[in-house]
Amino acid sequence: MTLFKQIALLVSTVFLILLLIIVFNDLSRTGHFQQGQLRTTAQDMATTLGIAISNLPEGDDQATLEVLFNAVFDSGYYTSIELVGADGQTIHQKSQNLDVEGVPAWFIAMVQLESAQGSTQVMKGWTQLGQLNLEVHPGFAYSNMYQALVSALRWFALIFVVSMLLLWIVLRYLLEPLQRVKDQADAIHNNQFVQQQKIPATLELKRVVEAMNLMVSKVQGIFDDQEKTLSRYQQLLYRDKLTNLGNRLYLLDQLQQSMSEESGLHGCMAIIKIVDFEQFRDQYGYEVSDNLIRTLADMLGQEHAGQRADRVSRFNEDEFAFLSAAGVNEVTCFIRNLFDAFQDLAEREPDLNDISLLAGICDVEIGGEIGNILSSIDYCLSRANTSGPFSIEHQMSSNLDLPRGKMQWRSWLESLLQSRQLFLVGQLAISNERVPIQRELFIRARNEQGQIVPASAFMPMAASLGMSLDIDKEVFRLVSTNQELDRKIPLALNLSAAFFELAEAQEEFNQLLNDCEQTRTKLCIEASHHVLNQHPVMCTNLSDRVRQHQHQFGIDNLDLGQSLQLLQSGQFDYVKVNAKTLHEMSRNDMSAGYQALRTITDTLDIRIIAVAVDSQEVCDELKSLGIETMQGNFLGSAEPI
Repeated sequence: MTLFKQIALLVSTVFLILLLIIVFNDLSRTGHFQQGQLRTTAQDMATTLGIAISNLPEGDDQATLEVLFNAVFDSGYYTSIELVGADGQTIHQKSQNLDVEGVPAWFIAMVQLESAQGSTQVMKGWTQLGQLNLEVHPGFAYSNMYQALVSALRWFALIFVVSMLLLWIVLRYLLEPLQRVKDQADAIHNNQFVQQQKIPATLELKRVVEAMNLMVSKVQGIFDDQEKTLSRYQQLLYRDKLTNLGNRLYLLDQLQQSMSEESGLHGCMAIIKIVDFEQFRDQYGYEVSDNLIRTLADMLGQEHAGQRADRVSRFNEDEFAFLSAAGVNEVTCFIRNLFDAFQDLAEREPDLNDISLLAGICDVEIGGEIGNILSSIDYCLSRANTSGPFSIEHQMSSNLDLPRGKMQWRSWLESLLQSRQLFLVGQLAISNERVPIQRELFIRARNEQGQIVPASAFMPMAASLGMSLDIDKEVFRLVSTNQELDRKIPLALNLSAAFFELAEAQEEFNQLLNDCEQTRTKLCIEASHHVLNQHPVMCTNLSDRVRQHQHQFGIDNLDLGQSLQLLQSGQFDYVKVNAKTLHEMSRNDMSAGYQALRTITDTLDIRIIAVAVDSQEVCDELKSLGIETMQGNFLGSAEPI
């Protein structure tokens, strides 16, 4: 029951008790007064009428007596008038039956009034003519008392309604800070920290608001401190101090993610090596060699031939590495243009004349081995070294038959969509008790040679051709219509960047939500941390819509190097973090970073799902860290649906 209802009930009870006391007291007092008035009126009228009869020439003149009696009866207050002679004989009598109109029976039963009688001796000179008896009916008194009661009740009702209205207005004004306190609590539940700027004047409410503001400030401070701690440890763990690029550990982590089932990458890894870097450093010193490293880092961050390197890192002292979703030809073109730019710079910088660069490129595929990739690139670098300065060698490890040019890619993708050659595979995320938590769905295609092509092989090109939304729609259709899906386990769908950029995607998504509601299918909607950070407003709206339909919302590939303020704006149920990242963060010298991550997620009630779990050792270690949900090829590979 609300505070207004409780106070209204209390006020109503007080009003009712007050009304009963006043009415009872008033009716009792008025009843006694009216009873006395009736007796007085009866006696006065009897005396007056007796005098009038005494003055008649003939005291027993029936006609005159009738006129006098009628004059009295016309007032309507009297039920009987009787003149009895001295001998006991009735000289004249008149009576009538009166009904009380407009007064309910319950009122008459509640207020007992008796008929009042008056009598007087009628004298004719010194001779007694007789005795006059008169009876007054109490109906008029009942009517007056009832009308007074009705009037009092009306005034009480009006005062009560006005009082309730004023009470509602006053309470609404006084309790507005409490409503804002409730909004604050709801905001905290939704991972938002809101301060009340308007402090109420009421002392008790002022203390409550100030206490809430203090608590919100402390929670916000804890979150910010933990985020800074996490960011700091992320920098220590994955950043090269000299170039501020990723380090070797960062690149290996990204490479492992790229080769896992959850990855969206199917492309290449490249390493650019500085030839004889140690001799150069010995000859020119650390300052010049450090400037060389910074120069190459800056050049790798720039655009060459319309392309940029992705996930660049300083792999070793004399090596830079990066991953790219583009093909070998595009990556080769990018490196060739970078080499040309470096050679142009070397002509203007004498210290760089003795520097030459080499590059090795290797395909990256789902399910591959990191050791094989690195061995292949080392072999390519060795071949490039024998070929001379600024040589580029690559090794193709992919056996997929894929289109080459953009026109062929568009034609092939359109053919896939028209012939419905896309299909779904699913990989389970399970708890430590081996209970399925969700099944993440991945899209696959089958080419003309019958080869299965992963999404990471065609989605980057689909995005560049503006067709990724068409593939998202096909995924929505497959989820809605596929009869083979096990709908007892929540289905996890990863949304592309195009979904957040194009308004037409919302209609299809709403239809998916309605279809899942009819089939009682639970969804886990997720998108990459990078995509959600780019569209924070859309992220919040999507979170609300997903929760309205009682589904879950999560972040895929949580990037601890980015701002975690997104965790507050959206209501997330889970985040997916690479198992290798969790492993590195849990080391003794980095454990504070892991504790910061757990503090943030536990504070916001967000579950951590470790992905890319590839061995029993990693699985056991994650369990010891308190990670309760995992996903990866070791626990179960993706299976066709």
